[in-house]
Amino acid sequence: MDSFPILKNGFIILDKPRGPSSHEITAYLKKLMKLKRCGNAGTLDPQVSGVMIIGINKATRLLQYVVGKEKTYVGVMKTKNFPNNLQEVQKEFDKFVGLISQTPPKQSAVAKRKRKRQIFYFNALELEGRHILFEAKVEAGTYIRNLCIDAGKAFGGGRMVELRRTAVGKFGEEQCVRLPRLADAVWECKNNGSSRSADSLIKPCEDILMLTRVYIKNSAEEKVCRGAPLAFPGVASFEANFKKGENLALFGSEGELIGVASAALDSSESGDNKIIARPRTMIKSI
Repeated sequence: MDSFPILKNGFIILDKPRGPSSHEITAYLKKLMKLKRCGNAGTLDPQVSGVMIIGINKATRLLQYVVGKEKTYVGVMKTKNFPNNLQEVQKEFDKFVGLISQTPPKQSAVAKRKRKRQIFYFNALELEGRHILFEAKVEAGTYIRNLCIDAGKAFGGGRMVELRRTAVGKFGEEQCVRLPRLADAVWECKNNGSSRSADSLIKPCEDILMLTRVYIKNSAEEKVCRGAPLAFPGVASFEANFKKGENLALFGSEGELIGVASAALDSSESGDNKIIARPRTMIKSI
């Protein structure tokens, strides 16, 4: 069998194991499933496990819209000195809740300049000697390794020794599929001709994108797919109000996702022949 007869475009919510890099994971899946494209949203270091969203084929172009603004982690940090008790640790952790400044670590590929990041909570769960089990919910782009180093200064120094991402936005580890199960589904598809198991593991694009939906008329669909702005007469309906600059999920006359556009105005201003949205990323072929 030359190809894997499952959804052409979609997402896999993967439970990344410790060991391989994010790039190695996507390369493995691309080969395993014979994909044209495969990418991931939110890179995890090799020794970090947990939730990683994988885009396959044209869905890779939509990854930028599915990266959650909030990510949750559970980890272990080790301090140089022994904290007295869990309450003392929590008191120090609370100092980092809110808006903080971070500089990306040396090994990071991004520019080494200070960035503001929101820490929603930073909870000390257990204390055993110099090891602290913690949970943190943070803004995307926050470096947990740096957070541990900064928080550990109150105890003579500290470092992260283990980390697991438990959620990306609304997608938690309970929704994840592990590599062995995915490999089994591919084997079943190739050898038994049944894609039932694989279909259940790959999420359609429209199930993952958390954007306001705009349904367009059949008469406007081809032009919009070719990059033309969407004018009000071409809109069949939209499910909720939206603001200028907001990303919108565009759906065709048959209810299928055709791409993502940027709102050209507030929904309250729509009417007449006004431009409603301008295409950003289209995935439907014409």
